[in-house]
Amino acid sequence: MSLGASVAFVKFLISVALCLLLSLHNAYAIDPPIFNFGDLLQQPIGPQGLEVTPSALRMQGHNIRLRGFMVKSEEDAIGQFYFAPMPIQMSEHADGPANDLPASTVLVKLDASQASWAVPHKSGPIVLEGTLQVGRHEDSDGTVSWFQLQLPIH
Repeated sequence: MSLGASVAFVKFLISVALCLLLSLHNAYAIDPPIFNFGDLLQQPIGPQGLEVTPSALRMQGHNIRLRGFMVKSEEDAIGQFYFAPMPIQMSEHADGPANDLPASTVLVKLDASQASWAVPHKSGPIVLEGTLQVGRHEDSDGTVSWFQLQLPIH
């Protein structure tokens, strides 16, 4: 075998090896599941009232993706915002602590290093990815959420 043929064969082997490595990487790079708001609370509501679904409890502490809408508030939220299954606008000044947020509304929290960042409203549906936390959380203004999504730092 000539030197030129040997070099070409080695380049071919390296190319095949790189292709195999990339395909293995892609085989294991699985996106987290897209969770629906309907997967959070049992339907229909039973005699005990609202109950968290077993699938939401299983996803506690796991990375998920969630498709929904940012809740529009009168002022930009700082370090967090609410995320709902449909477009909603809150009127904090007019309604005070009363709001029309569905029980499945998710409190989305930025990373602690971004807690002072203003979060401007984004219209239209978006998909968020983060770690799901399930359990009662009362915000400083008294708003209670049963689901929180901790976003990773970007």
